[in-house]
Amino acid sequence: MKKLAYFLAFVFCSFFVFSSQPVPYSGKVSINGVNYHGEAKFTFALQDKDGKVRWRNGTDGEKKIRVQVFNGRYTVLLGGQGMNVLPAQLFLDYDELYLRVRFDNGDGQGLRNLTPYQRITATPRALVAEVAKTANSVKVGGVTASQIKNNTITTAQLNEQILKYLKPEITLAPQAPGLVFNGQKVTLHSRAEGKYLTYQWYKNGLPIAGATDDRFVIDDVNKTQHDGNYYLVVTNDFGSVITQATSLVVEGTPTTYTVGSINMDMIFCPPGTFTMGSPSSETGRGGDETQHQVTLTHGFYLGKYEVTQAQYQTVMNGNPAGRNADPSQFKGSNRPVEKVSWNDAQIFLSRLNTMEQTAGRLPTGWKYVLPTEAQWEYACRAGTATAYSWGNDINSSHANYNWDGGPTDGNDFKQTRDVGEYAANPWGFFDMQGNVWEWVYDWKAVYPSGSLINPDGPVSGSDRVSRGGSYLSPSGNLRSARRQSIKPSSRFNDRGFRVCFQAVQPDTANPELELFEGAAITRQAGHAWAEPGVE
Repeated sequence: MKKLAYFLAFVFCSFFVFSSQPVPYSGKVSINGVNYHGEAKFTFALQDKDGKVRWRNGTDGEKKIRVQVFNGRYTVLLGGQGMNVLPAQLFLDYDELYLRVRFDNGDGQGLRNLTPYQRITATPRALVAEVAKTANSVKVGGVTASQIKNNTITTAQLNEQILKYLKPEITLAPQAPGLVFNGQKVTLHSRAEGKYLTYQWYKNGLPIAGATDDRFVIDDVNKTQHDGNYYLVVTNDFGSVITQATSLVVEGTPTTYTVGSINMDMIFCPPGTFTMGSPSSETGRGGDETQHQVTLTHGFYLGKYEVTQAQYQTVMNGNPAGRNADPSQFKGSNRPVEKVSWNDAQIFLSRLNTMEQTAGRLPTGWKYVLPTEAQWEYACRAGTATAYSWGNDINSSHANYNWDGGPTDGNDFKQTRDVGEYAANPWGFFDMQGNVWEWVYDWKAVYPSGSLINPDGPVSGSDRVSRGGSYLSPSGNLRSARRQSIKPSSRFNDRGFRVCFQAVQPDTANPELELFEGAAITRQAGHAWAEPGVE
């Protein structure tokens, strides 16, 4: 077994009592940098500068004490809890003593030394003077000298009290998103362990007024105001610690992006406001297209083309969920993948995120997801308000659809075609209308009449939405506002998808939650978390 690296830090609590009373001791133990948590066995010994043991907790060096360790921290009473008495005379007889701690977490390796050994230079007189200075400052509910007598104090009480007399410790450093654009909301957050903590955020070495929490939120990022290096100073009465600085760069990337693992081109859609749905006068209008204003406060990338069969196979080959990596009826490496369900798309996205993260190309805080229905229509309209992105009329030169209303007979285009064969819309997206229906994130819902900000649909439902029409569709189904709902497990030869790439704000309750294989990304109120979403 690989040798474990151990770290030990300690502090003697100021509640030491003169003579041979037990001495509160707090230590910390981590394994390979990870704080240990759970029950463990310990031995304790004091040795002189020549390495000769002058005191140990038991009759021999193998007598162990069971101790609960909470997130790396533990507390014991040296000379108490069934240990040998710790004579105060030791501190008078030896001006140089070292505490040796051994640790056994039950992994079969037995007792191992926690290093480095801690030198103890205090004397009983000095320790008693410290008690005199702090005894009157013990707060209500704290440990008092009377509780320490006769071993009445518990380790739980000591754990709580010791934390008050330690410098803060950073457990999570802030990390700025890798891609940030004007108008986005950015949250920098950090965590520290300790008691009575105060916080102050700094930018480029100067304190930020009002930024006195463990989170610093910028609601409307502006390059000229917010570019810079940020860090947090955490302070209590016993000292301060400073987090590692993180660099926030606004508009640090171009308006196009390429997904390296599958050579997928993406185009950036800036934040904006548009009218979603269709007017009552629009030909072919559906009853579920109520017009309403939508504001998207965060920019996002969207695939320039529908996901192709070659891209799908690259990601899905060998997937453990057993999904077909080549499901399409109309074969062609550059044709859109079809016969994929909404659930299949989630597995594709999960694997794509993993591939890009493993390759070191996934910026912090960004994920590949399906676009929301609002994001899809925003990109499809590309600033237009007409029935189609090119105007109110349609013919066979505009898109791949069932323009003559006839059946598929093999002599016309009533099947998919290679992506990009028709003209792009005003923002540069191809085949947003026609070729294949495209899954979007949302459950089907009734549009509200009022305005919305960053809508992503209801939290549950029976049908997911697809948009854009297909080679089988009549012209009216290609309208920018047209909606179709279908079971998320359904697979048809006219249904594919397009990938969205966006900053996903962390769930404030579970900031470290990540995607897992075969998991669906669920988004609500700007947050994301993992949800089982496969068949």
